[in-house]
Amino acid sequence: MLLACLAVLVGATVQATAGFGLALIAGPAVVALLDPTEAVTTLMVLATTTTLLLLLVRRGSRPAVRWADVRVVTLAAVPGVLAGVLVLAVVSKAVLQLAVGIGVLAAVGIQVLRRPAAGRAEPSRWATFGVGALAGVLTTTTSTNGPPLVLWLERRQLTPTETRDTLAALFLALNLLGATVLTVSGRAAQAFRPEVVLVLLVAAVVGHVAGRRLFHLLDVRRFRAAGLALSALAGVASIVAALG
Repeated sequence: MLLACLAVLVGATVQATAGFGLALIAGPAVVALLDPTEAVTTLMVLATTTTLLLLLVRRGSRPAVRWADVRVVTLAAVPGVLAGVLVLAVVSKAVLQLAVGIGVLAAVGIQVLRRPAAGRAEPSRWATFGVGALAGVLTTTTSTNGPPLVLWLERRQLTPTETRDTLAALFLALNLLGATVLTVSGRAAQAFRPEVVLVLLVAAVVGHVAGRRLFHLLDVRRFRAAGLALSALAGVASIVAALG
């Protein structure tokens, strides 16, 4: 329990600082503490709470969310979430994790090696739709929907605040979509331990507050470096989990 609290604390801090990382860091410890169904439910509760805190608890400012992108990505994620349930029924999770890990590392390599774009790059509507569909599939298969969204936003040269707040809105929408589809399909967790969730929620809130303070210490270059580093870590973790 102590390890899970520490992992959630660190994960929530990283997510509030860099835009994502809660599930990546806290996931293994929560799964070790709870059975799989309880772990899924608990992680969804923690992720939803931290994203709501980021979007709703502000000091005199509104979230810098690119709502047009959120709408398109969420719409595209609906068939992706449904397809993910079907894919998981015919393809082993290990194969999916291996494919995701290799794909993420390749995308990170391309981002690192490419020349920085002059000004903001506005992707086509089809590219945005493709990212949403992929994120939807990953939501209900491997739960690693963060890296493609982070890499997509990083390529667009958004400000750290725009990136973090837009990611929060996207994660909230994808969590709600994933929970709905998994519940209807009968694969969602129906039970969790309130006492465990409450303790982990406290750790998540404390980490979130710390992360928001650290966020203001990062410049644009360090923020983007953190996003790429976390994406690479997610890719490596996915490959290790597939081969383990």
